[in-house]
Amino acid sequence: MTRIRRGRDEGGAAAVEFALVMIPFFVLIFGLIEYGWYFYVGQNTSGAASTVARKLEVGDCWGSGQALAYAQAQSAQVTGVTKNPDVTSSPTRGTSFTVTVTANAQLLDFLPVPTGGTITRTVSAQIEDDEVSSC
Repeated sequence: MTRIRRGRDEGGAAAVEFALVMIPFFVLIFGLIEYGWYFYVGQNTSGAASTVARKLEVGDCWGSGQALAYAQAQSAQVTGVTKNPDVTSSPTRGTSFTVTVTANAQLLDFLPVPTGGTITRTVSAQIEDDEVSSC
């Protein structure tokens, strides 16, 4: 007497295995996108801070809101620029100053990123020229 074995339907098992593999895969992909964006904005913010400091070094952009507008032209994610000393006209030659640029790097809000997605970069410099030209 021979027994006949019927083949099992394994279609459901493949769907379960697919779901178990895809959940970590999507977490990994979204994490890569979010952290990639965070580091991209960090690099742009550093560049914007350096560029604004260079403009201020030669006496430009000390007017009200000019530094912020220039930084936002460098990186659209920039949310604020502070300069110390906070004056509206160029200080005298030899004066040291700092520029702090803040940007928002929150993209997907899927995984937590450092500092809640707020990036701050500070650059210190010294006034080289006290003649003002256009920003």
